[in-house]
Amino acid sequence: MSKIATPGALQLVLFELEDRSQSHLIALYDLAPRYVFASRDGGRSAETAPAKGNFVASIKREFTYHGSTFHLTIQPARLTKMVNRDDGAAHTDGQTEIEYEVFPAEREQVVEHVVRRLAMDRSRLSLGGENRDKVQMRFTLYEIQRELKAVGHTLSIRDIRESLTILARSRIIIGKPAEGVKKGRGANLLESTAFPVLAIRSRPDLIGDEGGDEETHLQFNPLVSSAIRNLEFKPVSYQWLMRLKSPVSRWLYNRLSAEYDYSGAEAPGDLGAKAMTLSADEIIKNSGMNVWSRRRDTLRAVTSAVDALVEEGILTSAEKLYDKVGARIEGITYVMLPSAKFLAQVRKAQAVESANVAAMRAITGDDRRPTDFVPVTPAATVETRARRAKRLTEEPPRLPMAEAG
Repeated sequence: MSKIATPGALQLVLFELEDRSQSHLIALYDLAPRYVFASRDGGRSAETAPAKGNFVASIKREFTYHGSTFHLTIQPARLTKMVNRDDGAAHTDGQTEIEYEVFPAEREQVVEHVVRRLAMDRSRLSLGGENRDKVQMRFTLYEIQRELKAVGHTLSIRDIRESLTILARSRIIIGKPAEGVKKGRGANLLESTAFPVLAIRSRPDLIGDEGGDEETHLQFNPLVSSAIRNLEFKPVSYQWLMRLKSPVSRWLYNRLSAEYDYSGAEAPGDLGAKAMTLSADEIIKNSGMNVWSRRRDTLRAVTSAVDALVEEGILTSAEKLYDKVGARIEGITYVMLPSAKFLAQVRKAQAVESANVAAMRAITGDDRRPTDFVPVTPAATVETRARRAKRLTEEPPRLPMAEAG
């Protein structure tokens, strides 16, 4: 079992959730297509061996969030592994070490979800760095493995260690183009890895699941840390995320959760059941999914990802509007109607957000979003947890915090 840290900041306490069916969505970061998924017909693979003296090119993408366009660059992680020699020379062990480059893929997406869920456990997070503004956590690889098993995923300790290493070494750059400048130029919102600091004490040469009980330390990137500091996170269903088999279905669920907030509500908590419309091309572009060589196979994959949300009870229905040229389907628009269960989850998220606002106000006396981590004593930590738990059982959600001026 890893050591328990003292939160030390109010926002870290408010990031906690005892309900293990829940996770937290950090909208811009979690909606960015940061993973590389291989298609069944030989599309781009997450792992690539560079030619001697060369390197694997970065992947560049565009995506939209709340009507704005963002640029994304994914740089691969460079790893090493032992392989059998093929040069015919005599060697005592018959193996040699090679370097290869790999992009974060579906396995890393699932591991990052599990790390996020563990980060929400009581007293799991702490602050580090010279200015005490870096959010960090400690855990063991066995804890990751147990949590994966609990939600229906199985990975060896070696695979978990490798996934964390890929997330710590694959660099992501998210930028928003400035008006009136050339494409590709503008301000970068993030230029980091998922975990810019990662320390795994167990030796990488251990066999099988050996070394899983060694303590692991990681630090979240600045975009995640600032979202926690500013209370810019919202609960989503961890159970749904883990049950959905397709990474595109997971992205769609996050997109729905980000869209169905206070927009269009006649009163706080009154969301109604307005349909959300997305085209297949929007889903392909913004989720980062690979395309098949045949257009119909790509559209079939998108439709399967949408239908999975209906099967899980997230959507009541998903009507398909086909764009045809003769008998050939060129595009599909999906009109997705959220279910009562999904809207109940959104209202639950609003209640937690409202309780967090009230907890911050009780400590700071200010309705604005914080711009710094707010120190909190152990006594205030216990009181905050109790007040928030009581509020969540008593009151409907209210409007979110105002932006700091």
